[in-house]
Amino acid sequence: MKGMGRAYVYISTLSIDVVAGAVAGGAFFARLFDVILPLPVYVVLALTVWIVYTLDHLRDARRIQGRAATVRHAFHQTHFKGISIAVALVAGLNVCLIWFLRDRVLLPGTALGAVVVLYLVFQHRLRFLKEVIVAALYTAGILLPVYAFGHPDPSALQGIVIVKYFITALMNLLLFSLFDFEKDTRQGQESFVTWFGPRQTTITIIILGALNIVTGYWLWSSLPVVAIMFVAMNLSLLAVLMLRRRFAVNDLYRMLGDAVFYLPGVVLWL
Repeated sequence: MKGMGRAYVYISTLSIDVVAGAVAGGAFFARLFDVILPLPVYVVLALTVWIVYTLDHLRDARRIQGRAATVRHAFHQTHFKGISIAVALVAGLNVCLIWFLRDRVLLPGTALGAVVVLYLVFQHRLRFLKEVIVAALYTAGILLPVYAFGHPDPSALQGIVIVKYFITALMNLLLFSLFDFEKDTRQGQESFVTWFGPRQTTITIIILGALNIVTGYWLWSSLPVVAIMFVAMNLSLLAVLMLRRRFAVNDLYRMLGDAVFYLPGVVLWL
């Protein structure tokens, strides 16, 4: 168990669990919109998510004065050069794959990439909007291949699913910021919780979770499995919130918080 726990620390620190959740989300939306995505698209999605998250961690690690308080930022500080080289190599591979798929993804991918670059450059000025913008970019990145290869015109129900997925991603980010509140404060990092405080952030997460669970009623008659999926995802995040002292041990909150995004992949088998 200790070996597995140590392995997961590295998986989480390197954002590999986030990548797995993004791929599961991409496959879920492809099925929802009845779009067939070629394998290279999933590879590009995985590599892109990893590059963006890793660049964000490297940028934070560079800005922090002294030794970082979080395991993730401390790891990126210690291995800054090696991780930077890995990002450059992976980015080169990703460019080659994107060029192979250029007819479909080059234009929308470039547009979204430009927005991501702007986020990375101006992140320190986003103040309390950081989590909202990251959740929006995450959701847009997952949906981009589906729109590039299928050009779907979403129905009202599909639109509701997209919004509910965005809200779930936002809950996840707010929850993580809540757990990292003291560390972020010491390191001078800004987030929703450093601006509005833990109590207001807790209330916001509860409201978002309740909203997402209640609106599952609209999906029940046509997409019951999807409705159950969102209830499970949001109840899991709310459970971590309510039991945060227990889940703060060994960063268990991050393990479960990221694991909920594997559930859309499970739905593909139902």
